[in-house]
Parts: sequence; structure tokens; C-alpha cells
Amino acid sequence: MKSIQMKKSLATLLFMVSFIMWGFEAKAEILNDSIPEKTHDFRMGIRFSPSLNSFDYGDLSFGQVASDYKIGAALGMSFDWKMSEYNRFRLEPYLEYQNIKNNSINPDLEAITSFSNLSFGLDALPLVLTYGGKYKGTLSLGGFAKYILNSTQNTTLNGNSVNNFNVEVNKLQYGLSFGAGVYLGKRLIEFRYYQSLNDFVNNPVVPNSINQVQLILVF
Repeated sequence: MKSIQMKKSLATLLFMVSFIMWGFEAKAEILNDSIPEKTHDFRMGIRFSPSLNSFDYGDLSFGQVASDYKIGAALGMSFDWKMSEYNRFRLEPYLEYQNIKNNSINPDLEAITSFSNLSFGLDALPLVLTYGGKYKGTLSLGGFAKYILNSTQNTTLNGNSVNNFNVEVNKLQYGLSFGAGVYLGKRLIEFRYYQSLNDFVNNPVVPNSINQVQLILVF
């Protein structure tokens, strides 16, 4: 008789323990479902950017600079991190083909020097302000550095090619960049202006720089 009662008591105890354990597991599942998972907003995309490039060699007026814009393009990657609700951080390495031209018009002499550069570049944008819902407007501020892998040049005087005339260029270019655009979901469209902070052509007398506007497309 006692053994039967002990068995019933043991079965009751096991049932109660199982019921309590099941209750804890169910409560844990409910809590896990109610707490949203922590997600890290990181985006990676392909970056394509056609560009307009001008070379300011100090002897060009504002109106002449516009006529000297040449077309180029770059292809690379975009790495985009969300830092806060309204700020992101981007790193963009790319390979760029860049055309620039200097047109110097003097009395009875027109000297045109054209450059074609193949460069490896990196844009670092620590300040990318965003605002909006699915479509977010963006303002970006940062810097860039480019290393010229290869540069070819051609000079003409009054339309005639000049042989064996080459100017020395700085292979390392760097400066500031300013942009404005919009995020379309995970895609990005942005116009960005690049202002060089060092000379392109080594010239101790005349300061000069490459100015550039890029249309940044990330997809």
C-alpha cells in the first residue's frame, strides 16, 4: 500500500516539476518574441560614377573653365555603415579613368595640354546626414585620395602636336568632397563635388588643381 502511495506521490512531483519547467520555457519564448532582434545596418554595393573634370591652371577665367570640362568615369565599391539615426559612414574604393585639359589662349598662340589619368581612389565620408523614411535625403562631407597609376599627356600649339614635351605631375592627389543626394531603399544617387588641395602639375610659380563633379550611382 505504501509503495503505491509513494509511486503516486513521485508521479505527482514529476508532473509538477515538468509543468513548472514548461512554464519557464513558454515564458522565455514569449519574451524572445517580444524583444526585437538587434540588427546592424550595413550596406555594400557597386559604385559607378561618371564625372566632369576641369583643370584650373591659374590662367583660366571662370567662363573658360566650363568649356574645359572633360568626361571620365569610375567603377568601384561602396561600404556603408549606419552610425546613428541621422548619420552614416561610407568608404568607397574605386578605379577611375579621368580626362582633363588646359586651354591657354594668348595673342597669336593657343596652347592645349590634355591629360588622361588612370587612378586608384578612395573616398572617406565620416559625415553622411540622412533624413526621411523609405526615401532618405542625404548630405555628405569627407575627403578623398587618389594615386595615379598611369598618366599620358598631349600638347598642341595652334593645332600642331608638340613632341617630347611633358610636364611632371603629382601622382598623389587629395582633397575635400561635398555631396547631396537621396537613398532609394538600398540604392543611392548623389552629386558630389571634389576640390583638390594640392597641385596636379608640379609648378612652383602657378598654383593649379583638378576640380571634379561626379554623379554617384550605388546599386
